[in-house]
Amino acid sequence: MAAGALLTKWNKIPAAVKQFVLRGLIILIAWKILYLAFLLPTRLIDKPLSHSVGAGTAWLLNVYTHSHNYIDKTEHGSEPTDNGLTDMPLDNVYFHQHIAVSIEDTCNGLELFVLYAGFIICMPATLRRKIIFAVSGILLIYVVNIIRCTGVAYIILCYPQYADFAHHYVFTFVVYGVIIALWLIFSKKVKQAHGEA
Repeated sequence: MAAGALLTKWNKIPAAVKQFVLRGLIILIAWKILYLAFLLPTRLIDKPLSHSVGAGTAWLLNVYTHSHNYIDKTEHGSEPTDNGLTDMPLDNVYFHQHIAVSIEDTCNGLELFVLYAGFIICMPATLRRKIIFAVSGILLIYVVNIIRCTGVAYIILCYPQYADFAHHYVFTFVVYGVIIALWLIFSKKVKQAHGEA
């Protein structure tokens, strides 16, 4: 009986919305299978992406502080889990001999790229527009993520009492704000292209 009620409600949803939801689910499932089964164990994308974010962070800190004191090193750390300590690859940005910020694979922006591009793919638009928005948006998110990591490192070094709040809230809000703004720009252009106000 509950399944029948859900089916009735599903049938009342507009076709365009159903298509968006189904596309989104397919992309989510396909991505998770691809990532968990192949990309995560091999670090095929995570390794170079984490390194480039670390290198970009060190470069931007050096430019901002007019120095050469920040360097990036790919290293291994450990993280506590239910099974004890687990080895974890890190890209550490050092200020002299002290770690300014550690960039884990979860902080390299890959999930944000997929989230952003998945939304663009699900929306109705021409292939050309989707490619332009997906590529330019991912590049912008990449740059914003480097700026985020730079800001976190600077706050850790200069204002350590605010580091946790800045890392978990302020800079996260900024990154997601940029993504939402890009989605709104894309959606507005889609509405205009279809003659809606």
